[in-house]
Amino acid sequence: MSTRRFASLMQGKDAAIVISRRQDFFLSDWYVYWMDNFKATTVKQGTIESYDKIFHLYVEPFLGDRRLSEVTSQEIQVFYNELAKNDYSKSTITLVHALVTNMFKHAYRLELIQKNPIDHIILPRGRQKQERQVLSREEQNLLLRYLVGNEIEDLVIFALATGMRLGEITGLTWENVDFERSEVHVKEILKRAPKGDFYKDIPKTSKSLRTIPILPTIVERLRRLKKFQEKRKLAGRMPRANDYECLGKLVFVRPDGSPYSDLQLCRLLKRIVTEINRDDIEFPAITPHCLRHTFATRALENGISAKVVQEFLGHSSIKLTLDLYTHVMHQTKAEEMQKMSALF
Repeated sequence: MSTRRFASLMQGKDAAIVISRRQDFFLSDWYVYWMDNFKATTVKQGTIESYDKIFHLYVEPFLGDRRLSEVTSQEIQVFYNELAKNDYSKSTITLVHALVTNMFKHAYRLELIQKNPIDHIILPRGRQKQERQVLSREEQNLLLRYLVGNEIEDLVIFALATGMRLGEITGLTWENVDFERSEVHVKEILKRAPKGDFYKDIPKTSKSLRTIPILPTIVERLRRLKKFQEKRKLAGRMPRANDYECLGKLVFVRPDGSPYSDLQLCRLLKRIVTEINRDDIEFPAITPHCLRHTFATRALENGISAKVVQEFLGHSSIKLTLDLYTHVMHQTKAEEMQKMSALF
């Protein structure tokens, strides 16, 4: 039975009745049922979109037409091994495994399968993630020089000064900027659905909900930006601004008043890098996330404690912060050890 036909069958039907009549799902059909009845009402929209992407991109082509009761541990192991052979990262394989595990656990609980094929799986090593890209001090200063007058100048400088995630920055509204206390409140993120519509979502963990102090120079830059936007809007030079008022009054918007998407920002950063390299300068390709890593590196280099950096970044544990920035911590430890030299 096709996924579409199964979805149609599910409409208006009691879940238990459908299960009792249908003893054996195809995996693609089971995914639709599982999402509609067990996940859609318990997870965020962004999580649903992530599940859909993982299933349709990785799982469905390999296992989608297999019957739920016929999928074996060996078959799943071969699937994971193929992902590793095709140079997928360990993190990607782990995400796939988490989704497949959840699907089969629920099927086992509902007694749709007699045993869980996930129980004896060994995750292959997979490709290790590349070292996180961080701009050197010289590269950061060079980028700032070439940013002057660019439409994303304020956004990039703000990212380098706060370490906020891209969705947190593009979703920041003026009501969450406290000019008096010189701080911003991270309460929501901006996302874009596959169909192109922007929507607000809550951050993935409670640690992501945080308050970040901002430097006086950033406060003044935001004040100027707010006045500039108000003048442009009164002059009718932000024609699309009213179309997105449902998202709140966003701090960082395109010249026409529309929100920034991840893809747009990547393209605009690529143009800046291209411009730098035209001047016979070897500048690396960068992504918006590189700005976050650069902030964290500068913070640790300047003696801000790892615990405070963790709070700035919204990491759920300090281990994550330390694991990400071991290159900085190694250098800091070496410098700290030099304080012992007088004793010997």
